[in-house]
Amino acid sequence: MVLSLLLLLHLSCSELIYEHAAIFGNTEDLGYYYVDIWVGTPPMKQTVIIDTGSRLTAFPCIGCTDCGHHMDKYFDFNNSSTSRIIKCNEGIKCSECTNDTCEYSQRYAEGSSISGILIEDYLLFGDDFSHAHRVLGIFGCHYQETHLFRTQKADGIIGLGYSNTIPTIVDLLYKDHDIDTNLFSICFAAKDGFMTIGGYNMSVHEEELRWTKVYDHNFYAVKGKGLIIGGNDTGVTESDFTKFYATGTIIDSGTSFTYMSTNVYMSLFENIEKYCNLPGKCLGEHVDVYGETHTCYNYNSKNFTSIQEFFDSFPVVSILMDEVYIDWMPERYLYAWPESKNHFCVGVYSNGGAGNVLGGNFMRGMDVVFDRGEDRVGFAKSLCDSSFIMNNKTKPTHNETEEKEEKVKEINKNWKAIILGGLLSVVAVGGLIVMICLRCKKRNDGILKFIQNSEI
Repeated sequence: MVLSLLLLLHLSCSELIYEHAAIFGNTEDLGYYYVDIWVGTPPMKQTVIIDTGSRLTAFPCIGCTDCGHHMDKYFDFNNSSTSRIIKCNEGIKCSECTNDTCEYSQRYAEGSSISGILIEDYLLFGDDFSHAHRVLGIFGCHYQETHLFRTQKADGIIGLGYSNTIPTIVDLLYKDHDIDTNLFSICFAAKDGFMTIGGYNMSVHEEELRWTKVYDHNFYAVKGKGLIIGGNDTGVTESDFTKFYATGTIIDSGTSFTYMSTNVYMSLFENIEKYCNLPGKCLGEHVDVYGETHTCYNYNSKNFTSIQEFFDSFPVVSILMDEVYIDWMPERYLYAWPESKNHFCVGVYSNGGAGNVLGGNFMRGMDVVFDRGEDRVGFAKSLCDSSFIMNNKTKPTHNETEEKEEKVKEINKNWKAIILGGLLSVVAVGGLIVMICLRCKKRNDGILKFIQNSEI
């Protein structure tokens, strides 16, 4: 009995409770950020856009004649030994049913759409393949793509919103106890970044997390209550943010830029212009860029010691959410025009009478923590450097026979060590129990430090 307990303690101490993955992409060239996931048996890579504004994970599948050319081959569920097609009577909400096959159809705000059939198979998230967990989940197989979905380089999309009838990858990992905290974090750098499910990495934070409440589960809906430009209060109040999206404002990583309702939008640009008219502010020649409503700014490296000096001449935009201000730095809201990299424009656009969408460019330079268990979102200015991740670029393998053989070898090895310890003396066994428990406690203390700081 004691030896069995020792074995269980040893094995339980070797499990990870969070999953890291490197993020790729940017605002200027791609207009989105994406991550790799591995699907099926054997695992096949799919690149998926990170989207906190939707719930469905989906990508093109073999047989799609109306899909674009993407980074990877279409997923072939016929070649996966663990795939199965979802039927119409399984309690999943289907857009349509054809020959007892559950179909889906999804439209997105910018006008693109995807449709196809629902499949169940194993999904793997995380770049440390030796520890990452596979979970059985349901996802969409595109048979049709339109507009941006058809032309994008990434294969598909990974929805990270609060789930409806189909669990997200976060739900699946949490339900299977592969993570023990129902949260995930996204850290977009100007280029690339990293994502964590089950925790967040405090070592990259340059400030303490600032938390704001999530008020609605249709989106990550937060309450905007005020706006400060360059240290000056604009007079914007909560009523100016409208009540679209329940609260008027959502955090949506899948939207490239930031969109604001009329009053907030007009106040923002009026006050930026007022700030820029001050001596020594908003340095750089004013330029008109075709397609842009507002003035852009030319960065001439000969006039500055660094590009940061150029950015520092622009105002910090601070949005009041509940009782905390979230600072949006100029190097994040200014973006390089794709056709002219020295022209920088403000990445904010009018959403008219609709709500405020804080998109991917708003999230840049911050670790944004989506704490679903506590219904809150946290923001911390961060480096967003993914170099700390043990990124195994080799395709993960899945060989059940080899896995079983390795587990048997490992168990035999542990049993030999445990039996030897047991033969030494009862006292030695008791000491070993204490050592293992301390080891577990030490490791768990480290995990808690990674997941949460002292304010939680």
